[in-house]
Amino acid sequence: MKLIGLDYGQRRIGVAATDESGGFVHGLPTIDRKTCGKDCLEAVREIIVRENPAKIVVGLPLDIQDNETAMSQEIREFAARLSKAVSIPVDYVDESLTSVRAHDIIRMRKKKHRQAKENVDRIAACLILEAFLQEKQWG
Repeated sequence: MKLIGLDYGQRRIGVAATDESGGFVHGLPTIDRKTCGKDCLEAVREIIVRENPAKIVVGLPLDIQDNETAMSQEIREFAARLSKAVSIPVDYVDESLTSVRAHDIIRMRKKKHRQAKENVDRIAACLILEAFLQEKQWG
């Protein structure tokens, strides 16, 4: 089952996908929210239509007590509109520390890749999908 993962942020939306078997995760181009409008629903919808996943997995930021944040509500509203626009169900996964882990991964890469902030969002989207797959495997 193919999945799309989203790391929805204030500046960018990181996007990742699995292969058809759902076993291999890879990053897709990051969406810059400055260039595509307020929430970039159409830009994300185009990727979803092209990739044709069975499910969309969205990272949901939680605080240290596992409570939702103000950003969580914005993400849920965006995901609900996206799900309606593409008729594909949405699942959520706790995205806590995915950006921190993504920064750590980038620090290990060559210098020219460290500066590309969109790489952080793309890797964070991959980590969101991996967390979802692990949760389903062990859940």
